[in-house]
Amino acid sequence: MAVKQETGRGSAAIVGLMQLKDRPQVRSAAGYVLNFILGFIMSGSVIMEGLAPFGIAIVGRARAGWSGISCLIGACLGYILLGGFDWGIKYVATITLVFTVAFVFRETRIIRKAWFMPAAVSAVTAVTSFLNTYEFLNSFPNAVGVFTELVLAGAGTYFFSVALTPQETGGAAAEHRQAISLLLLFACLLMSLARVEIMGAVSIGRLLALLIVFTAAFKGGMLPGCAAGTALGLAMDMASGGGAFFVMAYSFAGLIGGTFSKHGRLLFLVSYIMANTVAVLWTWGGALRFELMCEVFAATLVFAMLPDTLLEFTGGIARLPASGTGESGLRRYAAARAERIGTAFRDLYGTVFRNLSATENDNDIATVFDRAAGTVCAGCKNKDDCWQKNFMDTLSIMNDATGPMLRRGKLVREDLAERFTDRCPSCYTFISTVNSELRGLMYRRQFRSRLNENRVAAYGQYKELADIIEGVARELNYAKGADPLAERRLKRFLRAMGTEADVSVFRDDRGRLRAIIESGHLGPLLRQDNYLEILSGILGTRLCRPPADEDISDRRLVVLEAEPLVASVGIAGVKKKGEPVSGDRGTYFKTDQGVLCVILADGMGSGEKAAKESINAVKTLEAFLRAGVDPAVAMKILNSVLLLKNGEEWGYSTIDLMCVDLFTGETSFYKYGAAPSFVKNGKAIRRVRCESLAAGVCAGEGSAPDIIRMRLKPGNVALIASDGVLVENSDAWLREMLIAGDGVDTKTLAKETLRAAVRQFGCEDDMTVLAVRVDRRA
Repeated sequence: MAVKQETGRGSAAIVGLMQLKDRPQVRSAAGYVLNFILGFIMSGSVIMEGLAPFGIAIVGRARAGWSGISCLIGACLGYILLGGFDWGIKYVATITLVFTVAFVFRETRIIRKAWFMPAAVSAVTAVTSFLNTYEFLNSFPNAVGVFTELVLAGAGTYFFSVALTPQETGGAAAEHRQAISLLLLFACLLMSLARVEIMGAVSIGRLLALLIVFTAAFKGGMLPGCAAGTALGLAMDMASGGGAFFVMAYSFAGLIGGTFSKHGRLLFLVSYIMANTVAVLWTWGGALRFELMCEVFAATLVFAMLPDTLLEFTGGIARLPASGTGESGLRRYAAARAERIGTAFRDLYGTVFRNLSATENDNDIATVFDRAAGTVCAGCKNKDDCWQKNFMDTLSIMNDATGPMLRRGKLVREDLAERFTDRCPSCYTFISTVNSELRGLMYRRQFRSRLNENRVAAYGQYKELADIIEGVARELNYAKGADPLAERRLKRFLRAMGTEADVSVFRDDRGRLRAIIESGHLGPLLRQDNYLEILSGILGTRLCRPPADEDISDRRLVVLEAEPLVASVGIAGVKKKGEPVSGDRGTYFKTDQGVLCVILADGMGSGEKAAKESINAVKTLEAFLRAGVDPAVAMKILNSVLLLKNGEEWGYSTIDLMCVDLFTGETSFYKYGAAPSFVKNGKAIRRVRCESLAAGVCAGEGSAPDIIRMRLKPGNVALIASDGVLVENSDAWLREMLIAGDGVDTKTLAKETLRAAVRQFGCEDDMTVLAVRVDRRA
């Protein structure tokens, strides 16, 4: 019980202290104490055997107010106690004048300028140093001392202000500036502590300096370790008054130790000790060499015992920022949003499609007879006899007539029993009215079917849109991303040419390297005929121009990793006899992803109307494929567009799409009602056929195109043709032609195939042939 009470009192005391430190009065008092300590310690930082400008600088940084008074008192005591009255009185006068200037200008806007206090401190230091140096005009060393002191006092004021001012904004440059300023502040503090020694062998200042170098090299790597070693080593050399030894030893050991910083603390410390030992042996025989080895040994023991959490906290300022971290985070955020949007559209499609799939029961043909009876029999004198006394007999007669009526599409007198027609005075009027109602029923069914079909096509685009958005999300989430090493190489080369440029080198979701160079002075590079070979050598990958010419200009250059495969395409076509234009439309192009797309559209019918249909179909499909949309999704979008056609502007089209990945040879045929295609591999001929209907005909779940996948190898030939070339599966002549020819010249192959088809079938339909050959890039 007593233990619990003691524990409770201890916890309450800790909580009380934490609350106490948040009080404004306590924080102000702590600030006054810190300024006093800084002033006292900085006044002991002596260089060049008698110069102490850093105490002046810290007072100039504190300015007026209670913080400035605290710092002034601390510096005055430090100068008098640590250096003696005769030496310190000059600095007491200097810092008093500095404080007076800050007090006089405390309420003016000029004191808020970053340059004012450093300039004022330098001016006051120059005046007091000149008055204190009577041999200034005829003694060059004193002139050097005065100049050094005023420069260091002014610079120290600026850097100490940056180091001790919280940086709420300013970006990476302000953060780096503050990190450098903090390093300089610690270096000046440690210069004062360098005179404090333990057992005459280990300097407190140099021990702490070594711990800082250890932390910077271990957490930041080579560059921060070398930078910290240079700054702190220079400070220790200035404090000792000797040659440039510590700067060499600290920076060299920081550089070597930082190289092994990723291999654990033990290997890092061993490498640092060995590098430091080498530095000592290089200059053996001078003063302080043995002391340095003792200090390194002591710092190693202390550093080995520091907890990881403390190292992580203190070493964070030395760690270089990982390049692209913010950009990759933004990409992942955008990818997650795109995925959620895609999922929302997919769920919406599922909800709507389930509602549209619920078919309406419109099969009650009895309504045809009910409506006809309501129109014709309402005023008949025999209505009670037919529809009340003999209702079951009349119902049986109508049921018997329904089957023949539906098969024929209309009702005739012979479909009705004679006992009904004999007693019905308006028999022909009744039959005519039934046929009118039957036509109305058929029209309504056709209209609802067409309306439902269009709704399915329209809402089906939600699913296709979801597929597109999810594809974009996958590309944004791609892990490889930027290539910093290649970017540095490219920037180095451009700078050597005198061109400053923004460079981006990355790999897309297919792994293809892309380089984008933006500058206002790309002319000298583009004027070299072999600039692609030069850039290929720099990036270590064979490059090629992008498919779009607008990606190359004097201000912007885009180059892509060259595909290992190339394709040649030949096209030949002839219009139907008697028509002004062909209803077929064929084209081919290469996308940014390195995929060759070959399209053949055959508009239904022939002539200008069919040509318009096929041209619109090819234009729509090409736009989606060039934008990077998956070919299957693009084909389904085209089918939906044709389903939602305006009858006067659109019609049906057979679509043949062939996509060849020129990196892998993976090939896919996408077909909507298209004629068979043929692929030649050596002496083997493969027939690629489809079973789907033309685009604009099929709807609902069966609206996807037929997809046939294979891999084309170098030397393989593919042939795509419209249905005018292949009539009633008569393809023996085409197989023989493919086997007999080598297919090297695709244009010749396409023309010869077309001529043979004309000899076989004449020009009774539009005819178009596209021949494709895949080879390895030379």
